[in-house]
Amino acid sequence: MALSQHLSLQRLCVLLLGTVVGGQDLELRLKDGAHRCEGRVEVKHQGEWGTVYDGYWNMKDASVVCRQLECGVAIGFPGWAYFGPGLGPIWLSYTSCEGTESTVSDCRHSDIRDYRNDGSSHDWDAGVVCSGFARLAGGDGPCSGRVEVHSGEDWIPVSDGNFTLPTAQVICAELGCGKAVSVLGHVPFRGSDGRVWAEEFRCEGEEPELQVCPRVPCPGGTCHHSGAAQVVCSAYSEVRLMTNGSSQCEGQVEMNISGRWRALCASHWSLANAHVVCRQLGCGVAISTPSGPHFVEEGDQISTVRFHCSGAESFLWRCPVTVLGGPDCSHGNTASVICSGNQTQVLPQCNNSLSEPARSAASEESAPYCSDSRQLRLVDGGGPCAGRVEIFDQGSWGTICDDGWDLDDAHVVCRQLGCGDALNATGSAHFGAGSGPIWMDDLNCIGKESHVWRCPSRGWGQHDCRHKQDAGVICSEFLALRMVSEDHQCAGWLEVFYNGTWGSVCRNPMEDITVSMICRQLGCGDSGTLNSSLALREGSRPQWVDGIRCQRTDTSLWQCPSDPWNCTSCSPEEEAYISCADSRQLRLVDGGGPCAGRVEILDQGSWGTICDDYWDLEDAHVVCRQLSCGEALDATASSYFGAGSGPIWLDKVNCTGEESQVWRCPSWGWQQHTCDHQEDAGVICSGFLRLVGGYGPCSGRVEVHSGEAWTPVSDGNFTLPTAQVICAELGCGKAVSVLGHVPFRESDGQVWAEEFRCEGEEPELRVCPRVPCPGGTCQHSGAAQVVCSVYTEARLMKNGTSQCEGQVEMNISGQWRTLCASHWNLANANVVCRQLGCGVAISTPNGAEGNDRLWKARFHCSGAESFLWQCPVTALGGPDCSHGNTASVICSGNHTQVLPQCNDSVSEPAGSAVSEESAAYCSDSRQLRLVDGGGPCAGRVEILDQGSWGTICDDGWDLDDAHVVCRQLGCGEALNATGSAHFGAGSGPIWLDDLNCTGNESHVWRCPSRGWGRHDCRHKEDAGVICSEFLALRMVSEDQQCAGWLEVFYNGTWGSVCRSPMDEVTMSIICRQFGCGDSGSLNTSVGLREGSRPRWVDGIQCRKTDTSLWQCPSDPWKYSSCSPKEEAYISCAERRPKSCPAAAPCTDREKLRLRGGDSACSGRVEVWHSGSWGTVCDDSWSLAEAEVVCQQLGCGPALEAVRAAAFGPGNGSIWLDEVRCGGRESSLWDCAAEPWGQSDCKHEEDAGVRCSGVRKTVPPTAAGSRPVLSPLPGFFSLAGVLCLILGALLFLVLIVLVTQVLRWRAERRALSSYEDALAEAVYEELDYLVTQKEGLLGSPGFLSDGEDNNDSRSTPAPDQKTYALGEDYDDAEEVPVPGAPPASQRSEEEVLPKKEDEMMSQTGSPLNVSRGEADPGEGEESPWLLQGETGDPGYDDAELSALGTSTVTLP
Repeated sequence: MALSQHLSLQRLCVLLLGTVVGGQDLELRLKDGAHRCEGRVEVKHQGEWGTVYDGYWNMKDASVVCRQLECGVAIGFPGWAYFGPGLGPIWLSYTSCEGTESTVSDCRHSDIRDYRNDGSSHDWDAGVVCSGFARLAGGDGPCSGRVEVHSGEDWIPVSDGNFTLPTAQVICAELGCGKAVSVLGHVPFRGSDGRVWAEEFRCEGEEPELQVCPRVPCPGGTCHHSGAAQVVCSAYSEVRLMTNGSSQCEGQVEMNISGRWRALCASHWSLANAHVVCRQLGCGVAISTPSGPHFVEEGDQISTVRFHCSGAESFLWRCPVTVLGGPDCSHGNTASVICSGNQTQVLPQCNNSLSEPARSAASEESAPYCSDSRQLRLVDGGGPCAGRVEIFDQGSWGTICDDGWDLDDAHVVCRQLGCGDALNATGSAHFGAGSGPIWMDDLNCIGKESHVWRCPSRGWGQHDCRHKQDAGVICSEFLALRMVSEDHQCAGWLEVFYNGTWGSVCRNPMEDITVSMICRQLGCGDSGTLNSSLALREGSRPQWVDGIRCQRTDTSLWQCPSDPWNCTSCSPEEEAYISCADSRQLRLVDGGGPCAGRVEILDQGSWGTICDDYWDLEDAHVVCRQLSCGEALDATASSYFGAGSGPIWLDKVNCTGEESQVWRCPSWGWQQHTCDHQEDAGVICSGFLRLVGGYGPCSGRVEVHSGEAWTPVSDGNFTLPTAQVICAELGCGKAVSVLGHVPFRESDGQVWAEEFRCEGEEPELRVCPRVPCPGGTCQHSGAAQVVCSVYTEARLMKNGTSQCEGQVEMNISGQWRTLCASHWNLANANVVCRQLGCGVAISTPNGAEGNDRLWKARFHCSGAESFLWQCPVTALGGPDCSHGNTASVICSGNHTQVLPQCNDSVSEPAGSAVSEESAAYCSDSRQLRLVDGGGPCAGRVEILDQGSWGTICDDGWDLDDAHVVCRQLGCGEALNATGSAHFGAGSGPIWLDDLNCTGNESHVWRCPSRGWGRHDCRHKEDAGVICSEFLALRMVSEDQQCAGWLEVFYNGTWGSVCRSPMDEVTMSIICRQFGCGDSGSLNTSVGLREGSRPRWVDGIQCRKTDTSLWQCPSDPWKYSSCSPKEEAYISCAERRPKSCPAAAPCTDREKLRLRGGDSACSGRVEVWHSGSWGTVCDDSWSLAEAEVVCQQLGCGPALEAVRAAAFGPGNGSIWLDEVRCGGRESSLWDCAAEPWGQSDCKHEEDAGVRCSGVRKTVPPTAAGSRPVLSPLPGFFSLAGVLCLILGALLFLVLIVLVTQVLRWRAERRALSSYEDALAEAVYEELDYLVTQKEGLLGSPGFLSDGEDNNDSRSTPAPDQKTYALGEDYDDAEEVPVPGAPPASQRSEEEVLPKKEDEMMSQTGSPLNVSRGEADPGEGEESPWLLQGETGDPGYDDAELSALGTSTVTLP
């Protein structure tokens, strides 16, 4: 072990230090394989061949080897000197190919030297198995089918245009398949073939491989064809009749078998076989088959191949053949044939009406010299030597009636077919009833006849039978194969049926090709293994055959040569036990379910593992598909699910992802590895089943995985028991709803073509009985949809019995739990009564003590729901509940009972202590809800009455009124009573006005008021409420939207969340609630967070059925639930950078800044993109671009476009390059540029600007829009002003020159005084022009520094809506929180910051160029949660916004 570790470390060092050997083409070959394209990899260096060490050898390396050798595609890369150890040097210690290189020389590899000196040995020589350049596909085996060649990338069919027999001969020889016996055309191309090989092969027939044959490109790259070329190869090809050393139409039968002429044995030779030989040779028909002379030379073995021709075949190789167990044949027992002569000779027709005389000794040797066109066969018996007897005559196959049918009759049939002796003569349609004529009846053969129709009978076509009396035969040459095992179909003791008895098969010298042939014949895959470690088999039986040696051309075990049949061919210890690939079993262990865990394979009675070397998602895909577990989500390594035990069956698995079984993937070989169980591989699959499109993994449309894609299940005959199995399998509780008529997704190409017929107790959907839909199409009206819940049944218990009054209990996750009375209200009670069919709720009295721990989930029903599980539910932070505080309900009685209508016009008396316990015994159908507040416990107050939702006017609206609303909804206490349509204006009626509640009323409409429906208000005065149970969630981060400190808003204050014991399910629900993906992780490495805040909740334990964090059970709310170092920082899978540099929404203005200058209006230009600041390259940077930047920042006209990092080089990304503006764009984002982040610049080329600094005031605009700038007239630009001044000066100079010519001395003195006056006038004109320009541009301005919060405020536009908490919040009461210190005792750090100035919601426009992407926008947030009125002192303890907040979500 120490040596192995030392060598591994040494190889790793070599891998790290290896270099590319350039300019040196490595010559390769594959040695000691079955053909040129498989074997040990050898490299030639300095004239000497050496090997490659397999330590890092993989499928990519093998692929390059196959490509370099033009050997097709790599199908294996066996190590451990699979093809035998090499000799000489070990030239390479590793190669590291990507798989796309043309030669191994192109790959990174070690230095070429002899690594034997470093401790490497030839026991680790690498090998490769390539497919070869050519293959035959779609036939009965590797030696027949459509001709395809490999392009280096894919298999491409060869057209039949000009495809010749010599080319077919080369293909057959290359594949080791004997000789070509058939070349066919007109074979349709596969539907998936995108192209046809664009060359014609012009082989002469003697080339060793197809790739070396001459080729001719097809004209225009398209070969003329009528289909794909198809070739049939066979070891049995030519045949001849030899007499006195010459070939003619009579003589000893000889056949070319695998390139060698062999005489055939006369054993089982028949006249039907002879007919085929004569036809194949063009010698007419067979007259007789006399005993053959001694033509075989001494030492030559006679072939014992037995052909079973019907007589109608054109070639002998087309007849069924048996080789297995053939007896030795003496030299005098060779098959001979006398043919009638040439093909045109006409023989007299045999007299069909006359049978051979009874007891005559007529035989095939003395057969009459006549033509007999009838044919004989055995059907439906599993082989050519057993089945129903059928005769072909007059164009129809017919049967024989079983009247008088016995072994003598059967003997004639068996001998005629070359099937030995008859073992059984069956009747009564033992092999099934035939069809067509019944040719013979009352047969009475003596057993010596040459043909069965020559036996005495009632007459041809004369009978009194029906097909249920069809006769059959089992001959001695009938063979059958089976595996004997108690619990496996594809593993067991191999047995063959011969001579009427089952007997074992001996294992010597079975090779892989023989085992593969057996497994394929049994339908158990393409490979298998011999198990020699089993104990001696009990009992006795014949050991029929030994020495089986199959060849590639063989298509079944019966064609494989072997020793002769023998009752004791070997000892009992040598009986063969075979495990085929399909006998192996696969499972996932210790992963918490059938679709996740450590990968284990059962073989030879032992469960073993797979080593994780090269283990990746492609390998995992094969495992998941094989187990019907959906798609692979992860491929785990390093014993992620714990270390296994037993064998390690596979190592270096390298699947393509398309294999049907993981053991069919390329690997080092079965049980070949260098691992221990600390490297066991694992898999996490999606599962066969999922619910999608709902509010989480426990509700939605039912979809199952086909192995390729997710497919919806139709609602036709979809039952509740099936839904119960689905919910249980997903760990989602019980099914509470089954819906149909759900439209299929537009992308659905198909619907699952089976109906599931579950009984409800099955552990998984995939094991439920299934019924195929008629015609493959299920009748449906849409997709099936299921809702699962941990909250299912409800009951009212009193004195141990369930009735219509009593303590409320609910079945939660399969256990009956008593509900807590905390936050329990009459609306919840109404739903329970309706669900139980007990009418309506009368009251909710105090409940008795419960026996079990009380369940503290809070339901927030409106009262209209049909089931309690349909109500919104909150479990987070629920307080502990005492046994005496159980929820109870008294229902009105049966469902048909009618209650008197409550008097709506009379309110409860002011100051009364009326509560739900003493509610009037009447029916009240009104409902209450809070709308547009982000959750069930905050929003605009709305009441449903007379079929319409209406609002309450805010006249007189205060905390006492709000308290009634919050308590009625089970939302705790009121924190704020808002007015002035704080949550937006409602619609419909205004039901109440001038409300004056005492705070103790059971319903808000029972408070004193102006009267129902009486008001003098408009909807801009709609009342609202914020209750203590209102919850919100956010992540606090400076630069990320989907990562940060997790905070929850509770009791009017933001506080942190504690991280213990958050698991993956909890992470998933939090991230999904933020819209940040389906998974996340806790970051425990961040430093301690600055500042102080409440730490509201700990012990959160979400379940799969929870759809939001609010539904997750946890410890009770507490001001200090954990220490500061336990605050949760979460990173979700879909981490996104902030689209704005600050927390507030922003425009393009806030995404642009200047840095490094000597003023706020000069410096290096920086832009915000993808969550970070970056610079602009100075390529194409000019005054036009600088003008746009200066105007966008409100810094007046541009004075200079600065280049070459004059303000210092920046850092980070260079976001923009080749910016090209016209100079009048309102934003740099409107200019053309290269795509974001694509530049060829360095920070030494950072662009900058110098602006005049004359700020303009830009009026604010609505979110998402930009101010419209009034462009300067062309001549009022800076360049125009300068041109005007220079023109004036030039004009004056000209005047001076003219005057000088006329009167030089006098005019000189005048000119001097005139120039002084003129200069003053010019400066006055320039000052006038600048003042006029400022007047044209006058509007509110911005600061260029995006970080200067004080200067970046702007006044809201008149049409811009601003949300703010109401002024009445000064009177809000703060609900006492356990563990919270009094306000007077809190430290200065614990006081929450004053509310910032109001933040506008604005968004920027995308850069108007081909930059491919824009910054992701902020998610929709409740405006009142982000904004408040400036200077509201009463909101300090209910602050809902802070800079740095990345994301806020509401329940």
